[in-house]
Amino acid sequence: MTSSDAEFTLTDLADGTLAGPEWEGWLAAHPDLAAEVAAARQVRALLGELRTVPIALPADFEAVLMARVGRDATYLGLLDLWLSGFGRALLDLLDALFDAPPSPAPAAPQ
Repeated sequence: MTSSDAEFTLTDLADGTLAGPEWEGWLAAHPDLAAEVAAARQVRALLGELRTVPIALPADFEAVLMARVGRDATYLGLLDLWLSGFGRALLDLLDALFDAPPSPAPAAPQ
């Protein structure tokens, strides 16, 4: 699929289904949509981290979080803080307080 095709979603860009120089160029030409894709990538990274601990998330968690990020950019700052390691430390602290086994270390970014 190419960026000239009408049948793609921003989710395809966020999850890496569509990648490469042509798509990076398309994102550069569409900064508003590129910001939305970047936020979606952060939300996906958060979901990946949350899946490593025994937390039950609502089925619509990703959609709700994306809607909140769209309404209030403060949530992007919170996502940045979480992904910088603060979130992992908080989860480990909660695990220790509630006597749960330690969560696995996050995978190194590629």
